[in-house]
Amino acid sequence: MVNDSAGAVPFAISFDKAGRMPVAEAKDSTVSTYKVRADGTLRVVQKSLPNGQDTLCRLERAGDFFYGGNTGNSTVTGYRTDRHGKLALTNDVGVATPPSAKSQGVIDLAVTKDQKVLYVRNATSGTVDGFRIGRNGSLAKVGTTTGLPPFAESGMEGIAAV
Repeated sequence: MVNDSAGAVPFAISFDKAGRMPVAEAKDSTVSTYKVRADGTLRVVQKSLPNGQDTLCRLERAGDFFYGGNTGNSTVTGYRTDRHGKLALTNDVGVATPPSAKSQGVIDLAVTKDQKVLYVRNATSGTVDGFRIGRNGSLAKVGTTTGLPPFAESGMEGIAAV
């Protein structure tokens, strides 16, 4: 089954609690949301919501919130979803957490099973940041693990959380 994308360069998908499918679109750092029909076709629920950042490449869900990793400028964007599957930014600037000197090259995200912590893999700096997820979707940094091989040295990607 082939479906046209509502946005340019679809890169990562996730699913909300109702089975709708938000898709991160890298070219313009946008997210579109789809409902998957029984026949495999997609119906657009929401067209390309921009986050104002650079190169959205990852998307992870934590309850009613989604977090997007913007590789181009090393930021994480927060989104909240309503009961109809429409997304909105958790704040007006599109950044749930800004980059730091130790956190460059956001490449992968993972949420713990209890949906209380978000981990962010930073490929350029070889670090992982941990964030506590607030009730309103805000992120509070709890620490940074250093000493991982940077992407250029190892090609290492991926992160998992339990």
